Amino acid sequence: DREKRGELDRTDAWIRMVATNRLSGHSPGFFSVYTLPPNQAVTPERQITINRDRNQIPPYRNVREIILKKSRSLLQGIDHKQRENLIRAADSSLFLTGDARRTPEIPDNTISLTVTSPPFLDIVQYATDNWLRCWFNGLDAEEIGKQITITRKLADWEAVMGDVFRELFRITRPGGYVAFEVGEVRNGSVRLDEHVIPLGITAGFTCIAVIINQQDFTKTANIWGVNNMSVGTNTNRIVLFFKNPE
Repeated sequence: DREKRGELDRTDAWIRMVATNRLSGHSPGFFSVYTLPPNQAVTPERQITINRDRNQIPPYRNVREIILKKSRSLLQGIDHKQRENLIRAADSSLFLTGDARRTPEIPDNTISLTVTSPPFLDIVQYATDNWLRCWFNGLDAEEIGKQITITRKLADWEAVMGDVFRELFRITRPGGYVAFEVGEVRNGSVRLDEHVIPLGITAGFTCIAVIINQQDFTKTANIWGVNNMSVGTNTNRIVLFFKNPE
């Protein structure tokens, strides 16, 4: 109601942000009963099955206290001066939602650092996983999903990423960096970093490093029956590109 009346302020926006982060999860720190971690919201039907299998009944949650506790955690270590700096930065920041291949709002040679991670082919269904967050914020998950690049063929994915790198090269200032995080897919047979490197070089960047992080699967993966080092994404790789000074 406050948003419709044009009365939404920074405090309202903060509460909404924290609440969005706390909607569902696998601990008492979330609003929901035990479910998948917050980056994967199950359907109501699937949640009913989980409740039945675990013999659980959704308990009362003190929403106010959960939001306050998470807020204290997020603000821990931030002093008054740092908070003022963040507010000033927010006032002058440019927030965009759209296709990374086309960002005409960003001038040439202005960005010092880009940190990003593209869709991993068709491995993750972003709209489905985020339906609850979209619903809570009054967004159309299906419509948003249509705007997210989901490709089954590696060649199609490379074509899209090639366009992204050309746009990244345009906006990156000389001496700037791009950290591009990908993983390996198709049972480890496709290492996306090996396909990303030539795309970045073709766009004009220099590849200066690849950071590989290998880890055991989380609870999320095990819930879906994914075993370590077998299927899915077992490692993530950060490919670091540099734009040479002119």
